[in-house]
Amino acid sequence: MLSFLRGSNPPRRNTASQARVYYEDNKSWQEFSPPGSEYFVRHSIPPGSFFNPPLHLHLFQTERFRCVSGTGVWYQPTHPDPSKQKVVMRGGDPHITLQAGLFHRFENASKDQDLVVDIGLDPESQDAEMEHRFFRNFFGYLEDCRVQKTEPSLFQLELFLWTVDGPLAIPVPGIPNGMNWWISRGFMVVLGKWIGESLLGYRASYPEYYAGPMGKRVD
Repeated sequence: MLSFLRGSNPPRRNTASQARVYYEDNKSWQEFSPPGSEYFVRHSIPPGSFFNPPLHLHLFQTERFRCVSGTGVWYQPTHPDPSKQKVVMRGGDPHITLQAGLFHRFENASKDQDLVVDIGLDPESQDAEMEHRFFRNFFGYLEDCRVQKTEPSLFQLELFLWTVDGPLAIPVPGIPNGMNWWISRGFMVVLGKWIGESLLGYRASYPEYYAGPMGKRVD
């Protein structure tokens, strides 16, 4: 193990017992639903938030998004249907479904209003708990890095992403989308699992962020 080569981890605040977790000086939050809910998490995303994710993909999961309030825009640049490559949703609109294996991202499209969005999965069952653990760790870590003014480790982020098979997109121009799928996954495995966990000693989950199934959450 080469953990002595990695940067120092920021102190972790303990949010594992909170059903609603606040971030970015209480400007954003995520709230987790009980097992079996149609949508397992709700996000409140202010303009410019780190909850606006970069381009990524889910290898095996279909995602459902419901806009509760505000305005959001969803991008799927490699979708074969041009009408679905950019979709704008406002509060009360029908939900949008993003198929597994397609690069995508979304963001708050407003400059002065929060976007509140629900996220669900298909298939559900244990996938929701897996994602629940991921969201707590990923955004908990980003928040602690932000507070401590520490640059997040790409190895740690890729390890978190490995737990949900959701790599950051590494699109290579001129090659088929399927090849980009494998390249993105390969980088995630090498950087996150092989280097981040096996060599540098990062962990896929931390007890300060996640302590068990959603049914055990308390406010």
